[in-house]
Amino acid sequence: MRWRTMKRIPRILLVASLTLAAGAGFFVAASLGVGQQTPSKTVTINVATGPTGPAGPAGPPGPAGTENCPTGSTFGALVINHPGGQTTIYTCIKD
Repeated sequence: MRWRTMKRIPRILLVASLTLAAGAGFFVAASLGVGQQTPSKTVTINVATGPTGPAGPAGPPGPAGTENCPTGSTFGALVINHPGGQTTIYTCIKD
């Protein structure tokens, strides 16, 4: 093999591995149904400028990335209005 060809092999392997990793991520997300559920309610809060209050107690740990809400809560869109604009978060909202 010539030297130039041997220098290209690591690049080709890198591109191929990144392509396979991206494809695997897509298929995992599709198989788990990520993004399939639509929010059943929307809650809007307004955040004004002012002093920051004390931190609240830590909540119970929950599974990340799930759309299955615990009993007593509903999957919904939380709209946060703040001085920098508006942000929407899809989350479980307590009924």
